[in-house]
Amino acid sequence: MVSEKTEKVEEKATTAKSKTEKKRMLSIDFTGKELLNGEVFDTTIENVAKEQDIFNEKRTYGAMTIIPGEKDLLDKVEKELMTMKEGEEKTVSIDVKSGFGERQVDLVRILPAKVFAKQKINPIPGLVINVGNALGKVQSVSGGRVRVDFNHPLAGRELEYTLKVVKEIKTKKEIAEKMFEKYYSQVPGSIKEIKEEVLYITLPSDSLKGLERVNKAVTDLAKDMGLAITFKEAIKTEKKEAPKIIEEKKE
Repeated sequence: MVSEKTEKVEEKATTAKSKTEKKRMLSIDFTGKELLNGEVFDTTIENVAKEQDIFNEKRTYGAMTIIPGEKDLLDKVEKELMTMKEGEEKTVSIDVKSGFGERQVDLVRILPAKVFAKQKINPIPGLVINVGNALGKVQSVSGGRVRVDFNHPLAGRELEYTLKVVKEIKTKKEIAEKMFEKYYSQVPGSIKEIKEEVLYITLPSDSLKGLERVNKAVTDLAKDMGLAITFKEAIKTEKKEAPKIIEEKKE
C-alpha cells in the first residue's frame, strides 16, 4: 500500500501540468499575517516564528522551493512571484476574495456528541477534528450537541504577505535536486540519480503504480524547465536464509 506520506506528495503535485510559458523555480522566504490584528499565521523564518510564538519544533524552517503557478501559495502571491527578481522583496496585500474567501454560515454545523463518543474523541472547544476529510474546529459543547466550524481558519480575513526571492534556481542539476526534494523526498524508498540533464528516480513498485498521475504531471513540469525525468522500479532483493546448523547426535 502507498503510505500517507506518499498520498500527501500526490495531493501536492496533482496541479503540476505542462504549460507553454517558461517556468521558474524560486527559493523564497515569506511571512503571512492577518491585517486586522497583525498576527502572523505562517512563516518560513525560524526567528520570526519564535518571536510570534508560532514556532513548531516538528517543522523544518528555511527558504521554500516554489514553482510559481503550481499552487503552493495563494494565486495572487504566486502571480507577484512570477515577476520578482532574485534578491527582491515585496509586500502583498490580499483581500478576502483573493485569500480564503468569505465565511459561510452553512459550514458551521451542530453534531450530536455521540458521534464523537463512538470515535473516542473528547470534543473540547478549540479542538481541530477531521470529519469526512473536512477539518473543523470545535466551538462549543452543550446539551449533548457539539458546534463545529468547518470554515478555513483564515476565511473572512484580509491578509498580508512579505516576500523575498532568496535565489532563482537555474542550473539543470539544481533543478533536478529540488524537483526530487519537493515531490519525492518523503516517498519511502525513493532514490535519485542525476546524469547530465536527466533525473533518474527509483521508486518501490507500489509507489510507482500509486503515483502514475503524479509522475506524469511532474515529468511534464520538469520538461517545461528543460529537465528530463526517467522513473525506474526498485529491484526487490530476496533475503537469503542463514544456513541451519544441525548438531550431530553423539551416541
